[in-house]
Amino acid sequence: AGTVTPLHHDSYDNLLTQVVGFKYVRLYEPKETKYLYVPKKGSGINAQGNISPVECENPDFEVYPLLKDATYTDAILGPGDMLFIPS
Repeated sequence: AGTVTPLHHDSYDNLLTQVVGFKYVRLYEPKETKYLYVPKKGSGINAQGNISPVECENPDFEVYPLLKDATYTDAILGPGDMLFIPS
């Protein structure tokens, strides 16, 4: 219901399963990290240093100009769909 997860990467493999409704997923290859402003080290909610400050739905190219060079793949998961996302 309008939930947006921050742009991030996980340090482990994932199986993302959609049970009800639809979910939009934007996937970046690891080689795109240099354009996503992921901090080397974080604190608090970003203690793993794996969350980008970039807002994909409202990108600020003045603050994050390299973001324009990042390529990605879009996916829409529907009920019963499962997506394997490797670490």
